[in-house]
Amino acid sequence: PYASGVPPAPVVQVTGGQFFWSIAPNHFAVGSRVRFDVTSADVNHGFSIYDPHGHLLGSVQAMPGYHNLLDLTLTTPGVYHVLCFEYCGIGHHLMRATFEVTSG
Repeated sequence: PYASGVPPAPVVQVTGGQFFWSIAPNHFAVGSRVRFDVTSADVNHGFSIYDPHGHLLGSVQAMPGYHNLLDLTLTTPGVYHVLCFEYCGIGHHLMRATFEVTSG
């Protein structure tokens, strides 16, 4: 699922905060190469993406004042899940988001 070579498009802006993920855009076509530009509005978070089958595709730290990049190629249609991989406070378990990959 990892992209290589030329930087992918589009760039997906991701911001984590206690206790949410903001992801834009959040809808992609199958085969899209995307670059997740991940940051945090408050404390450290762990941005992790799971495919529709529940397999971990990639993870990167979301840190205030920094932008970490995660390049992926989204090959399977369905709903992808984003979870926080870094304990960030009492609402950590609520820190979830989704985005969709469609075949058409």
